[in-house]
Formats: sequence, structure tokens, C-alpha cells
Amino acid sequence: MNDKAIITDLRQRFGEFILPIEQLPHAYYPGGITNVKAIYLGCDPSNNHSIELPYVFAHNCNLKVFNTFIKAHTFQLEQIGLNWEKVYSQNLCRNYFKIETAKNRIWKTVAINYWVDQLNKELAMFDSKIPVLLTSQVLLQVLAIGRYENILAPDFYECKVTIPIPAQESKLNRDLIPLYRGKSPQFNVSYHLKNKEWQNYREEIIKYFEDSKL
Repeated sequence: MNDKAIITDLRQRFGEFILPIEQLPHAYYPGGITNVKAIYLGCDPSNNHSIELPYVFAHNCNLKVFNTFIKAHTFQLEQIGLNWEKVYSQNLCRNYFKIETAKNRIWKTVAINYWVDQLNKELAMFDSKIPVLLTSQVLLQVLAIGRYENILAPDFYECKVTIPIPAQESKLNRDLIPLYRGKSPQFNVSYHLKNKEWQNYREEIIKYFEDSKL
């Protein structure tokens, strides 16, 4: 289906929570498919500034309001030896919602009942060894299976839980690695890997990519 047909289908299923936009942001992979080392996954493109983003993560939209947002993600990737040319960036839910993710009570329903299957089909072009980097806890809650879905961020970041979450425990059938950008209320510090508190976790992720030889 084209973008317009997808939105029509979503609105028929989930109503006015889905904005009637005819064009959805495209996946972003400026380095090309063959250079992809990981899938960099966001939640959805919903925001308070634009409903015409050409690419996910607000790339190439020319609105200065997104500059800090893009830089934060850029720096996060750099901390583990990656950049935008080495990842396939996409959102789990490709559509715009009326309400932003954190306050959106229907987000998980739409993600589970529609977009997980669509994303699996989309990612079939990549080798199954290509992992998925999760930029939000809510993605883990939707995509992980069994004991992993409710594991809190500190348990990963303090290396209490070994990464990756194995492919067999993932609805995407790929290794999952939390790479959040929010702030921990428990530690009063952001989850950006530049923070010294997360040095061991950062090294674990780097070692994962070194060992996997992706």
C-alpha cells in the first residue's frame, strides 16, 4: 500500500488518533543498504512542530527546532562507533499521531496490532544478524518477549542484564540493544552514553559490534 492507503487503513482501525497525512517520513540511510550495521529505531514522527518531515528523526527538514534533537542522536551513535551512514533509521510506528508518544494511550495498541508486522517485512532486506538499537523504553515493552519486556533501563545501563536481548526473545527476530536518550529519575542523569556512569555499558555495546564483525 502507498502512504495514503496506509493512513486510510489506520484511521479505519484506530480512528482520529491517527492524523490524516498523505505522506509519511521515509527511512533514513544515506550510506546505502550495504553499509548498514544496525537498525536505529524510533517510536513515531509525532511532534509539535511539523507534520511534513521528509525523513525519520527529522533529517533534512530544515527546521532549526530539530537541530538539538538530531545532534543528540548523532552523538549517541558516535559513542558506539556508528554514524548515520552505518545505520538504517526508521520508526516503529511510521504514522503521525494526534498525541505525542509519552502521553499516547493508544500507541502500543497500534504498534502491536499493525506496525510490528510491517516493520518485520521491511527489515527482511537485511541479514538477520543486523541488530536493532532501541531509542526508547516503550519500544522494548512492545518488541521484547517474556522476561525482557519490563526490564527497566538502569538494569541494562548498570550491566545487571546482559546485552543483547537475544533474537529469539524479540518480535523482530533480531538482537535488541537499548540505546535510550531519556533521563533516569532514579539517577537524575540522562541515558546518553557520554555520561561516565555508563562507561561499562558503552564498552559492552562496542564489544558486541566488534565480536559480531558487522
